[in-house]
Amino acid sequence: SNSFGHSVFGAKKQQACCGGAGQAVLAMAKSGVSILLVGNQGCGKTTALAQLCADVKAFPEEQHEDCRRLAKEVGRPDHQHAWMLDRLREEREDLRTVNSSLQNFESGAFTYMALDTPGSIGLAKNMLSMTSLADIAVLVVSAKAKEWEADVDKSRTRELALCCFTMGIKHITVWVTKLDDTSVDYAQERFEDIKKAVTAFLKEVGYKQREVPVVPISGLLGENLAFKSDKMDFYTGKSALEALDDMGPINRPADKPLRLPVLKVHSHPMAGTVVVGRIETGSLRTGTKIIISPSGQTAEVESLQKDGEDVSEAQAGEIVGVALGEAVDAEDLQRGMVVSSPSNDPSAVAEQFLAQVIVLDHPGTIRPGYCPSIAVHTAQVPCEFEELLAKIDRKTGQEAGSRPDTVKTGEVVTVRVRPQAPVSVEAFSAYPSLGRFAVRDHGRVVAVGVIKEVTKRPIPKVKPKGANEYFES
Repeated sequence: SNSFGHSVFGAKKQQACCGGAGQAVLAMAKSGVSILLVGNQGCGKTTALAQLCADVKAFPEEQHEDCRRLAKEVGRPDHQHAWMLDRLREEREDLRTVNSSLQNFESGAFTYMALDTPGSIGLAKNMLSMTSLADIAVLVVSAKAKEWEADVDKSRTRELALCCFTMGIKHITVWVTKLDDTSVDYAQERFEDIKKAVTAFLKEVGYKQREVPVVPISGLLGENLAFKSDKMDFYTGKSALEALDDMGPINRPADKPLRLPVLKVHSHPMAGTVVVGRIETGSLRTGTKIIISPSGQTAEVESLQKDGEDVSEAQAGEIVGVALGEAVDAEDLQRGMVVSSPSNDPSAVAEQFLAQVIVLDHPGTIRPGYCPSIAVHTAQVPCEFEELLAKIDRKTGQEAGSRPDTVKTGEVVTVRVRPQAPVSVEAFSAYPSLGRFAVRDHGRVVAVGVIKEVTKRPIPKVKPKGANEYFES
C-alpha cells in the first residue's frame, strides 16, 4: 500500500522512474520537492496526479498492469491509473479519496513527493494535517459546467487555498481540470474566466507570487500534464510539470535547531517504533539523541528512511521515517507531537501563548472564553481564547483599542490563548511552520493566527523504558 502510514519502513518503494542503477544514482543527486494536491471532492485531482505519474512512468509496472486489468474487468477503465493511489475498497466503490496517500515521481530537474488529500469536507482534518508536509500546494478546480459554479457558491476552494497559506505553504499553482468535458470542449473563455476568479482570491488570502501558474489540463487524457498539449492552442504557458519545476528549488532553514512535527506513528517488527513527519528545521542523523514533546520521552535514532531507502542523514524539508527501536512504545506517541534535540533548544509544552488573530468568517462574535479547535503544524487541539488584549488596525498594524469585549468577522485582535490539551508550539519569528495556525469552528476555518510569544512549561523528566526504579536524570 502507498497510504501514508505504510509509506516508510516495510513498504515496497514505488520507483519514480523506470530504469537501472544509473537512473537511481541520478535520482539521488536531484533536489527533493513535496507537493500537496487539494481540491473539492470530485474535482479530478487524484485522476490528474495518477495520469501524470503514469506519463513519467512512476508506477511499478507489474502493480500498474494489475490495476489496469482490474479496472477493465469491473467496467471502470477510466480508473486504471487513479486506483494506484486510491487502494481502499471504499475509495474504489465510492470513487472518492478517503485516505491521504503519497506517490513519488521525477522530472528532469527534481524528485517529487506528491501528497493526495481527500476533498470531502468531512475529511478536512486529514487534509489539514498533510499541509505541514508540503513545499508547494497544487489547487485543483474543475471547469466542468455547474461544478465550478457550485464551488464558487460554497467558497470551498477559496477556503482550501486559505488553509494552505495559513499553514505555511508559500508556493501555489493551479490546475484547471476537465477541459476535455463536453460542457467545456477546451473553451478558452471558460478557462480565462476561472483563471481570473482564482487568481483574485489567491491574492485575497495572502499569496503574493508575482504570477501564480494556472494550467488548463485534462487529467483523464493527460493533456498539459507532463507535456504540452496541442488541443489548447490558446494556452501559451508551460505544462503542469514544467510549471512545478520552475518553482523549485526550495530553500531550507538547516541552521536552526531540530523540529519534526509527528504525522504518523506505527510499530514495525524490525525497526520498532517509527515516527513519520517532515523535518521543518535542523537535521537528523542515525545515532542522534532526540526528545519528544509533550511527553518528554527520549530515544536515539536507530535508523532513517527517506523515499523508501535507508539513509544516514536527513535535512530540513525532507519527509522521513525515524526508527526509535524499543526505547518508546508506539501507543505512547501520536500525531501532533514534536521531535527535537534535548541539548539544543528542546521543544516544550505551551502553557499559554500570545497570538495575532484575523477573524475571517465567524457567524457571530468572539468573546473571552471562546474555545474552538486550533490546527497548528500536525496537531489539532481545543484552545481557549482566555483574554482579548487589543484590536489591531488592519491597514497600519497598530493597536486600535485595548481589551475589547468582542471581535467579529473582518477584525484583527491580539489574544492570550490557553491550550486545553498538551501541545508544543513556537513563536512564528523563531519557527514559522510551528507558529501559524487555523481556527476551526462550525466545521470550517473561521480565523487564522500567528503566534507572537509562548510561555512554556518545564520539560518533564521521564523515566526511560527499562530503567531501574532508582532512576535519576
